[in-house]
Amino acid sequence: MTESELRGNGSVRKGCDPFAQTQRSKLQHRRARINQQINKEMRMRAGAENLLRATTNNKVKENVTLELSFVNSNLQLLKEELEELNSSVEVYQNEKGSASLKQMSLT
Repeated sequence: MTESELRGNGSVRKGCDPFAQTQRSKLQHRRARINQQINKEMRMRAGAENLLRATTNNKVKENVTLELSFVNSNLQLLKEELEELNSSVEVYQNEKGSASLKQMSLT
């Protein structure tokens, strides 16, 4: 058996299922998009926290506090979506053509 036929877990993989690769690619792109959104929200949160510390205007503080709650909610939703993606399962075909399941690590 060649190295290309062996996977990290020792199972045999001759050839590649194009559908599984397409699904994997879609998951990776989706994960990248979520990470970009998380980074954007983190920058927004840092800016809002800075403004909250710097301002003495109570109306501005009230608005920034409200915005922070929205940002924190968005971050929580994005992190949950990322966790869901990270626990996704990808279907690989073994050499007999029957499907076997393998957990896909996206971290």
